Amino acid sequence: MAGPLSGIKIVELAQMIAVPGATHLLATQGAEIVKVENTTGGDDLRMYGSRKGNMSGWFANANSGKRSIGLNLEHEDAKEILKSFIRDADVFIEGFRPGAVSRLGFSAEEAFRINPNLVYVSSSGFGAEGPYSDRPVYDPVIQAISGWAGAQRTTDGPTLIRGMVADKVAALTTSQAITAALFARDKTGEKQHVQVSMLEANIAFNWPDVMMHETVLDDDALHLPNLLGSYQLFSTSDGWLSVTAGTDSQWEAVCSALSREDLAEDERFSSAANRSKHFTEWYESFDEMLGAFTTEEALKKCQDADVPAVKVLDPSEVAHDTHVEEVGSVAEVEPPIIGKMRIPRQGAVFNNSTNYSPRPAPAYCQDTTDLLIELGYSIDVIEKLRSTGTVS
Repeated sequence: MAGPLSGIKIVELAQMIAVPGATHLLATQGAEIVKVENTTGGDDLRMYGSRKGNMSGWFANANSGKRSIGLNLEHEDAKEILKSFIRDADVFIEGFRPGAVSRLGFSAEEAFRINPNLVYVSSSGFGAEGPYSDRPVYDPVIQAISGWAGAQRTTDGPTLIRGMVADKVAALTTSQAITAALFARDKTGEKQHVQVSMLEANIAFNWPDVMMHETVLDDDALHLPNLLGSYQLFSTSDGWLSVTAGTDSQWEAVCSALSREDLAEDERFSSAANRSKHFTEWYESFDEMLGAFTTEEALKKCQDADVPAVKVLDPSEVAHDTHVEEVGSVAEVEPPIIGKMRIPRQGAVFNNSTNYSPRPAPAYCQDTTDLLIELGYSIDVIEKLRSTGTVS
């Protein structure tokens, strides 16, 4: 089944996660992606983390559905090739510090001269303007400045989330912006220039939950403890559970299910407001209540009472969870180069299609010849371009 973005052509000039993650999501929805890599080894993500055959699991997941070509954009012939791709594209997206791509001759203004109907997307750490705009970034930098790390503060200090959350938030923001820009272009006939700031994407994502006390500003505003303070895990006699008794009725139900009606009647815990005021005592009582049972016993009692609860899984357990296996959330595939691997299905399913259709992530520059032939280059010319270091 063709995806909803079938026929949309995207040219990507970027590496790592924030941009490649965005275009990968669009590839899973049918878009055609040409990934332009440098001629000195390509995307650094190829070598990060678990890997086989010069391809990492990170790269394989973030770049399936793409074709790879190596261009040395210091060469005029390589620039002409990129112009040809842009001329035929719906979207050109670059992920470098502001000004870097413009200095190569591919600013938005230049790209629009090549293709007046283009959606041009610029993604950078801090955006195109401001005192930090020229600074380099990685995911931990954005986590630190956007509030993520401070929000995870423990008695040991602020803590980073152990995942590339800042990059992925930017990727999701970018993919949504691209589809909106394509819609606007087709509706108005006007070119579109989209600028994405990783910092602003993450600040917006964190608002207002993480920033609750920075949202309502009047002096007479009532500031209760942030709801996120109740985001706690509970220990059982043999493991861990996530249980959320978010309403008074759920709290009463879980206390009844676990035979601790006395806690439901305790004035300190009798309402959501009181539980917030006495959060430490409430958490300790909740943890003690669940600790009297095994994980499976407590889980069944909570589920029978219709209280949200699940077992805490290690990463190695997720793909084997009963629900995940039953609905096919994770698939095993065996592409060339990296061999057997797992890939997740994206959260949105179109017309009940569960097809994992994107082509495997490309080897470094594996599509250079085919792509250049499609542009009209002969084999002799392609070999000459290789010999001069123009393409890889």
